[in-house]
Amino acid sequence: MASRGMALGRARLIYPLRFEVDSSILTATEAGVEAALFTQAISTAHAQLRSVRERIPKELADELGEFIDSHALILDDPEFTGAILARIREERIRAATALKYERDRLAAAFDRIEDPYLRSRRDDLDQLTARLYAALRRGQSETSLDPTETPVGELLVSDTVGPAELVRLFQHGTLGFITVGGNTYAHSAIMARSLYAPMACGVHDAFAQLHDGDLLLLDADHGRVVVHPDALDLKRLRVYQREAQRTRRERGRLRGAETLTADGSTVLLQVNAEQLDEIADARRLGAAGVGLFRTEFLFLRDGGLPDENTQFRVYRDAIVAMGGKPVTLRTLDLGADKASPALDLAPEPNPALGLRGLRLSLARRAMFVTQLRAMLRAAQYGPVRILLPMLGSIEEARAARGLLDSCRARLASEGQDTGEDVLLGGMIEVPAAALIADELLAELDFLAIGSNDLVQYLLAADRDNDAVSAAYDPLHPAVLRLVARVVEAAERAHKPVTLCGELASDPRYLPLLLALGLTDLSMRVSALLEIRAALRSMSPVRLRQRLPTLLACGDRAAIEALLTKFA
Repeated sequence: MASRGMALGRARLIYPLRFEVDSSILTATEAGVEAALFTQAISTAHAQLRSVRERIPKELADELGEFIDSHALILDDPEFTGAILARIREERIRAATALKYERDRLAAAFDRIEDPYLRSRRDDLDQLTARLYAALRRGQSETSLDPTETPVGELLVSDTVGPAELVRLFQHGTLGFITVGGNTYAHSAIMARSLYAPMACGVHDAFAQLHDGDLLLLDADHGRVVVHPDALDLKRLRVYQREAQRTRRERGRLRGAETLTADGSTVLLQVNAEQLDEIADARRLGAAGVGLFRTEFLFLRDGGLPDENTQFRVYRDAIVAMGGKPVTLRTLDLGADKASPALDLAPEPNPALGLRGLRLSLARRAMFVTQLRAMLRAAQYGPVRILLPMLGSIEEARAARGLLDSCRARLASEGQDTGEDVLLGGMIEVPAAALIADELLAELDFLAIGSNDLVQYLLAADRDNDAVSAAYDPLHPAVLRLVARVVEAAERAHKPVTLCGELASDPRYLPLLLALGLTDLSMRVSALLEIRAALRSMSPVRLRQRLPTLLACGDRAAIEALLTKFA
């Protein structure tokens, strides 16, 4: 164990560097050319290290900068680079060959050191040697992993990984690290512990036992790597995730990392997403979860209907990438205006009010059952909420609940594992749903207010139509009163309600949302830090006291004036 923790993800194997040794004897002129190439490789490595240092996050500048500086010092050490240049000229051999010979000599010396901390400095030698060799070969970085890639939801399996590369990969979605070499004293292991990134080192048979794409459970606490974990393994993971989430909350309060308001209230900031890189960004920024995962792209990208296993893999990867925080999977939200040809929907004169969202899913039950089965199977990999779009009646909610229960029972009869305590919720987008929120909450576990469509349907104003853009007004008194009604219903039922949509992404509306009692917001990833910063100066308790005054406002001007006072 190098850094504690558990992580579930797909294996990404980066095979160890293999030197191409050319032992042929060169002419003096050829040796001079090789020496010049090696000198240029040193300059390239220096430039790479400077670039890495400039990109270090401020919170890691001291710790990671020390590691990078140590590599730069080795590059400047004549006993290392000078010895390689001497080998090239005196033995008349290729630069890469001289680099390997000198690396092997120094590695053997490190291996004879008894002190484990000093012996671990061999990792620095290996990482720097790989950087120089890559510069000699193709100007690449120290691993074969494309630096533009974002290995979201993956566990990196490699011979070794440099501390700078570890930080970059972890920030971009890598969930954990498994290395053949290294030890708990290595720089990378120290950095992994600083980031709370699970890491196991000294897994000597990793390349013999693991393959690219294998689903792995890394249990760094016990030094175990489980290939294709079973239901019992996944149950242990869920227990760990719950405990880890509790620990993160406690640690966040101590470190001030939670999204807190001026009066100490907690506001949950979740994200809307449909791609794994968005989830990786959300996780890196400390989002409380994915409040809305759109599934439509699966039905649009290939022109056909995705089968159960295709959907299962996508949902599973999204859940795994969020690392134990809840993911809300919205069922298909398409209509005749934007649909896969495979759905074979007839043209409609007014598709916004036609067969779409949950209506479409209930009309195409085989398709809906396939999606629900995939979601239930994926839910064993982390906490999941299933969200029903364009819900309009209690009958629709009951029908969806019945299908979900029958899917769960059928999967169990087939010996298929499903997630525990999967929550079912409804989108409040249709005004009728807002008016029967109390009844809906008797059937559902949570609600999510889709502010974009709720405003559109309530005010009969297409938000994409410039001719009626003035009529599309989130600050209309009717909108606020309807949202307040939904929030009050959720409070009476002691069930959560989330607000999704652009209202949640705009800091100008935050005082309004807090006054309405909304403390669970789901927004685009790029807005998360701005909203978090704005919340620090606001008091939900004080703003909530102004709700009667807010709801008494009869026009937009009065609401805007009150918002100015809130600020």
